[in-house]
Amino acid sequence: MDLKELRAQIKTQMDRDRAKAILEHLGYRVDRNYKFCLRDERTPSASIRRDGYIKDFGTGWGGDIVALLHEHRGVDLKEATEWVAACLGIRSDHE
Repeated sequence: MDLKELRAQIKTQMDRDRAKAILEHLGYRVDRNYKFCLRDERTPSASIRRDGYIKDFGTGWGGDIVALLHEHRGVDLKEATEWVAACLGIRSDHE
């Protein structure tokens, strides 16, 4: 499975509870309203939609969990995609 197909599989399986679990695994504190601090700040400025899409109201950025890992944490896109897929139990040919 190539990365495009893997991203499509992730998108079909992602929801806000799975995104929350992954974010909490990464050290973010997500509240019961699915809001969290993306940067070092006192009040949450990002939220998770029902489909797992993340919106940062502080900067206007929005994307999925793979994009967050890649753009905000500097993880290689391939590595981020494969890691999230593994978290969701999706097997890829790259394993």
